[in-house]
Amino acid sequence: MAQLGDLRRAAFGRVQSSQYYRSNFMGMTAVERHKKLLNDYLTYYARESDELFGKNESGPIRTDADALREHHRFIRSDADNNDASWEARLAKRYYDRLFKEYAIVDLSFYKQSKLGMRWRTEKEVMSGKGQFICGAKGCEANDGLCSYEVNFAYQEAGVRKQALVKLRVCPSCAFKLNYRKEKQLQKADAAAARKRKRGQELEEQEPKDPLVREALEYVHRYVQHGSEVGPAVARMKGMASVDLDLAAGNVAPPPSAAAAMVAGAAKEYGRKETCESRGAGTSTDGTQPVPGMITLPADKRVEESKLAKEMMSAEEMDVYFEGLFL
Repeated sequence: MAQLGDLRRAAFGRVQSSQYYRSNFMGMTAVERHKKLLNDYLTYYARESDELFGKNESGPIRTDADALREHHRFIRSDADNNDASWEARLAKRYYDRLFKEYAIVDLSFYKQSKLGMRWRTEKEVMSGKGQFICGAKGCEANDGLCSYEVNFAYQEAGVRKQALVKLRVCPSCAFKLNYRKEKQLQKADAAAARKRKRGQELEEQEPKDPLVREALEYVHRYVQHGSEVGPAVARMKGMASVDLDLAAGNVAPPPSAAAAMVAGAAKEYGRKETCESRGAGTSTDGTQPVPGMITLPADKRVEESKLAKEMMSAEEMDVYFEGLFL
């Protein structure tokens, strides 16, 4: 009877185990079954000295995508090609299958001046993406495409690199590609427009009459008290040194000189005089200030433009009057 019970338990155990594996393992992929069996082995059958993996931990699985992500280079060098590992050889095979005439650009972060570029695949070359269709990621425009040669600076494997890359993009994507320079040009144009507007406003505020401008220049020279600033400004406006000397002679003396002149004349004749309106200073009692007056040169251009008249001698005058009255 004992042997019959053992046989029955063994038969039921085999059926139960077959049902368990059928219900659990048939719905798994090969990788999932491998992970589960390896985990069961490490959990129930591995010895403590087995250091293949840690207990209840599955080992890391390195795929081809991980190897490409680590060893792929935008532009490979001789040192990269000399690497004999299987990851480097896999990356080299993938690199040789890319088409490097035009690139595909990612403009998602163009406002931060961050661009991403990659070479085209065979499928993209067959569809015309990047050459006959805009090379920006997610853009399908095919009108008004322009070619650009961009100095692409990037960091790869901890090394700073740069390369000249050709792109074909539409006008809207070209604005994003040159976003920083476009903003700088817009700011420069706005500043130049503001400068032109200020210049026009200053020109409108200046007097139109040349005589008024000359008068203002004379006044400015008088305010400068004969310094080098006044003549320099006047010469810049087209005035000659003769005009400046004439203006200096016609302008009233400074208040101190006028007061000294009046005081000297009063002392000479023994009487007290007050400053006339010609000069500027203080009265003899020292209480009332006398304002000064600036005398500007007269406009003699009309007289100078007239023809000079001939002078008549005394004999000619006698003959003229004799003929007039006799």
